[in-house]
Amino acid sequence: MLSFGILPAVLKYPVKDCVRRAVQYEKAGFEVLWEGDHFLPWYHTEGHAADAYVALTAYLQTTGIKSAWMGCPCIRQQPADVALRISTMAALYPGRVILGVGTGEQMNEKAVTGRWPSTRERIERLVESIELIRKLWTATEFFRFKGKYFDTQGLIYDRPESPIPIFVAASGKRMMEIAGRYGDGFITIAPPSLIKNELIPAFERGAKEAGKDPSRLERCAWICTSFHPDSEQALKIARKFAGLLIPECYTVQFDPRVIEARALLVRDDAMKEVFIIATTPDEIISGVEKYVNAGITHIILDEISPDPSLTPKIYREKVIPYFREKR
Repeated sequence: MLSFGILPAVLKYPVKDCVRRAVQYEKAGFEVLWEGDHFLPWYHTEGHAADAYVALTAYLQTTGIKSAWMGCPCIRQQPADVALRISTMAALYPGRVILGVGTGEQMNEKAVTGRWPSTRERIERLVESIELIRKLWTATEFFRFKGKYFDTQGLIYDRPESPIPIFVAASGKRMMEIAGRYGDGFITIAPPSLIKNELIPAFERGAKEAGKDPSRLERCAWICTSFHPDSEQALKIARKFAGLLIPECYTVQFDPRVIEARALLVRDDAMKEVFIIATTPDEIISGVEKYVNAGITHIILDEISPDPSLTPKIYREKVIPYFREKR
């Protein structure tokens, strides 16, 4: 079953505007409102970076659909704090909260803490944090968790009434195996061909090694989507997020001024391979279908359009009905 989520995008627009549009996205047929946890944005000029927890709580308050936090729970954010915040949200809005986790980005982790561990350490931290979070959500007795990186004692007294899904961010085979082994699904920004031919097989391998049925796990594609009737405007805005396609902007650079300059070097065809840059609803449908055909079950549209007031209507009238008719 294909489902749709969207980012009102507090990294692109003022948070007040995002909260107002959340209701429109619900009416358009979206089932999940996502936000990424950032301290710094992907670009400096006219940038925004509001707190994802606060924004998601506002979405939960003003709509009746699910909300999902996506961030790194093991460097700047500590797993016990993440577990407590998410369980509190779930207590207030039962069955409507999702947790997305990853190994982090320099713009959020190093910019705040001055620390940026090796890839191996960040992966180990992530795995350990998932184990600790699940323990905190389910333990009924005071306990001590002593791992390689975290030494936590205590108990969450207001635990979730039902299990909270944990989706793991992955764009390479190694992380996909980890997502299958430890998560309830994956989130990726990889292109459709890579997802189908390399990443999903790795994900399924990890799930099977953990004794899970891969077909019961969610497969999410996070797609930057810029819509405008003027193709030049749609492309111009999409370029602001081209840093997403540059590996060093995750692991070496964290200054949004530098990332913004690097983004100017990304080729148009490289952006069009991963992003949806559209002038008509049919072009959005065509872009989404590539991911659906690659095996994706949950589409996350990262709203980066020049005028986001135009998009709820086309999603409601054209895009989402098209895919619902195919279900």
